[in-house]
Amino acid sequence: MQDVWVRTQSSISGSRAVRADTIVQVKWDSQSSQSLTLVVAGGDEVHHQARPYGSGAHPLTKDDGTALADGLLSAMATSAALPGSHLLILHNGGDVASNATGLQWCRAAMDDTGEKSAH
Repeated sequence: MQDVWVRTQSSISGSRAVRADTIVQVKWDSQSSQSLTLVVAGGDEVHHQARPYGSGAHPLTKDDGTALADGLLSAMATSAALPGSHLLILHNGGDVASNATGLQWCRAAMDDTGEKSAH
């Protein structure tokens, strides 16, 4: 796998970048502030809030969360096939997102400020 990182964000642990090749499982945790849980090698868990606290957006369903988890895995695989270093960021894509959540994984080169859809 090329140099691919995932940026996570939570109100408890702040922002963190996780190497994609250390992620062994991605799961949706609908009971914990609607967050994705990334299990990394060694058993540590990193949480990423899909919706910020106090957000006026509708809560995500289990199917929405599963789609976001699957989307991350797909974005990791797509990015790994590209040269260079990449950072995956969950972005509010609004109407341009390919799902009902309005969220999509975007890819940014580690040395670039522009974000592009990861698919």
